[in-house]
Amino acid sequence: MGRLTLEDIKKTELDILLALREVCRTYKLRYCLCGGTLLGAVRHQGFIPWDDDIDVFMPRYALNKLIALERDQHVLPPHLKLICWENGTFDYPFVKIVDTRTHIRLQYLEGGNEEHIWIDVLPVDGMPSDDRELKAVLKAAGVIRTVLGLNFAVKGEGKTPFRRYVKPFLMGPARAIGTDRCNRAMDALVRRYPLKRSDYCGCLVWGLYGPGERMKKNEFMEMVPVTFEGHSFPAMSCWDSYLRGLYGDYMQLPPEEKRVTHDMDAWMDDDI
Repeated sequence: MGRLTLEDIKKTELDILLALREVCRTYKLRYCLCGGTLLGAVRHQGFIPWDDDIDVFMPRYALNKLIALERDQHVLPPHLKLICWENGTFDYPFVKIVDTRTHIRLQYLEGGNEEHIWIDVLPVDGMPSDDRELKAVLKAAGVIRTVLGLNFAVKGEGKTPFRRYVKPFLMGPARAIGTDRCNRAMDALVRRYPLKRSDYCGCLVWGLYGPGERMKKNEFMEMVPVTFEGHSFPAMSCWDSYLRGLYGDYMQLPPEEKRVTHDMDAWMDDDI
């Protein structure tokens, strides 16, 4: 197998994103760039130079339709695979689209279906209008997410000495709970806030940045174009307030010690 450079990884991920764009255009599915991918589009018109992943938002109803289309009609190219908890192929509460021709190894995780280069497709659900309720539900989601992640932690590995020390004591109880119970708990949590009946929305299942991720639903549902790696993709009309909620002054580059990647080694089959 040939080892892939960071630029090779980015090209593979962009190809996955372009394939998803084609499916969404064909079947009129709403999606948009989010997280660091949207930041990259706004600040760099492409990938953040040290970044190595792509994130996309889809309203829950659109993501469910994509899952069904791929299951019943195989609408993605043959070398791509959609994996998700709903169809029993993924252990997290969101979707990945992976390139099965590639193979990866992550430093801090094992298992968890992390086998191929991917892009993340994150569901957007309703969020509470009340600030105190929002903080409570985000805290509950964070606990579930932590327990879920400990199911795939590697003993002796961690980005800080504290994490390396604490992990072994937490991994046993987390694995006794298991991934399926975590995903069922997260599913029950987000069902309390249907997008259709909410004035606000966001990614409850993977909201890593706290209350600043919440968006007004009408602003999220209105799309505007942004350029990413020479291609046009949709972004939510509230992209500025969204990015400020995540990163503050997002046009300011972070210090070099915070310019991190997924610590990924990647290869591609030799016969590709």
